[in-house]
Amino acid sequence: MAARVYTPQERPFGLIEHVAVAITLLQGHDGHQHVGILHKDQTTSELRMLHLAWHHTLKNSPPKDTYAWISPPIPKPRARQLAAFCRRVYRANLSGIPYAFSPATDCFDAHAGAFLLGPGRYGLTCATFVLAVFQSAGLPLIQYGTWPATRDGDEAWQRWIISQLREGGASPDHIACVESELGSVRYRPADAAGAAATEKLPAPFGEVQPLAEAILAKLRSAGLFT
Repeated sequence: MAARVYTPQERPFGLIEHVAVAITLLQGHDGHQHVGILHKDQTTSELRMLHLAWHHTLKNSPPKDTYAWISPPIPKPRARQLAAFCRRVYRANLSGIPYAFSPATDCFDAHAGAFLLGPGRYGLTCATFVLAVFQSAGLPLIQYGTWPATRDGDEAWQRWIISQLREGGASPDHIACVESELGSVRYRPADAAGAAATEKLPAPFGEVQPLAEAILAKLRSAGLFT
């Protein structure tokens, strides 16, 4: 079993000192997952989950007990800085962040936390949002070059996302941008969670994959669905 992976029943969220990665399975979506970042304000002791819920829907809300959480292997002072950066990202992007398949590198202003929309950068998924926040804080979770170009089901998932964006009323211009990214390397929610469960960051795919599978098995056995 992956280390430092807990359900709220095993270890309550209140034990999180600064940051953790949170993951759940999505009810009725055949194994799809959702991931976010739990961060604690040291002044108020308030814990929030920052996550990209959907197109232009960035949330920062109390965590639900349907999520497991993973404590990443980062020093406490850096974890404290990351928690503060999470709060800056939320404040700087109150209008939300677009949903697309763009890479997770160079996505946020390192000081203000604003999402840097621009040529070749159209938006993020819930997983690449988590990767991008860690990356922009100087704490990359994964070794991007080790990820496979494609895995079974990735393109089908991307096509489904495009259909959901279209049905949800995303602009034709945004749909065209996302379609241009079809076939991009996909970083799954369980990849971000699996990386957080490794012993050293950034983690290569070969170390992340078995941990990701173990985390998904734990979610299923614990019945953690949202």
